[in-house]
Amino acid sequence: MYVSVNGTRIFFDVSGEKLVPDGKRMRERPTLLLLHGGPGGDHSTFRPLFG
Repeated sequence: MYVSVNGTRIFFDVSGEKLVPDGKRMRERPTLLLLHGGPGGDHSTFRPLFG
């Protein structure tokens, strides 16, 4: 997915659901925003650790 921020197109990836079953109710999971270090890299090295 992409989002436009100040005219710059930025790619982002979503992993998992925001709401998960917890007994008879639904519970919200925390959200993690992870930024990789710089040009030439991507999120694929972090995905197995934080997916």
